[in-house]
Amino acid sequence: MFNVTRNIPAPQCLSRKVYNHKTVVNALDEIFHGKCYLCEQGNLMDPEIEHFIPHRDLDELKYDWNNLFLACSRCNSIKSDSFENLLDCTKSDVDVFSEIVHLAGNAITSGVQVYPRRKRPSRKVLNTVKLLDKCFNSSSTGLRGITRANLSEKLQDELFYFTGWRMKLVSDRSTEQEIQEAKNKLKPMCNVSYPFSVFWRWHLLTDIRVMKKFPRIRDELGF
Repeated sequence: MFNVTRNIPAPQCLSRKVYNHKTVVNALDEIFHGKCYLCEQGNLMDPEIEHFIPHRDLDELKYDWNNLFLACSRCNSIKSDSFENLLDCTKSDVDVFSEIVHLAGNAITSGVQVYPRRKRPSRKVLNTVKLLDKCFNSSSTGLRGITRANLSEKLQDELFYFTGWRMKLVSDRSTEQEIQEAKNKLKPMCNVSYPFSVFWRWHLLTDIRVMKKFPRIRDELGF
């Protein structure tokens, strides 16, 4: 999950009780950088409009601009109306990155690790962790097994790319030019517009060798 700013006004179609209009879809796509707000995969082939608070046919929630989020079909179906009281990544006073650690590990075989950063997390953090764990790791049905495998493959592909530049960053064989090139490649990966950005941030911050050699890496990469 990643923070975004809802910097586009509510499309007029919402006042006419239409929330699946292309103006809503296009606006959400821009606000959420074309990514699912839960799993962070980009270039969505199956984007859906997700109601952050389940509307249960209440118009004040069904057509509320602040309640509409962009999600992939997998995460939308997993969340459904079963998860409430979650961290809202569109709120300026909520820093979802600082609250929840994301580590890719071996996404294909052992799954993704998602856990609270603080020793005494809030109920919202715990609820969000539970949902994200299911979004990344659930294979409770045949179809979810397939979608999990597809999601894991995307994440593993990006992890492989990340790891190559991380090795350039810490290797004693790397020249100053190669180190700078690695930083230049890793910086956009840590931007919220990049797929799975929260993972690359946490992989750097929990990497003992990286932090020892580059204690100011967070400032250098701009996150």
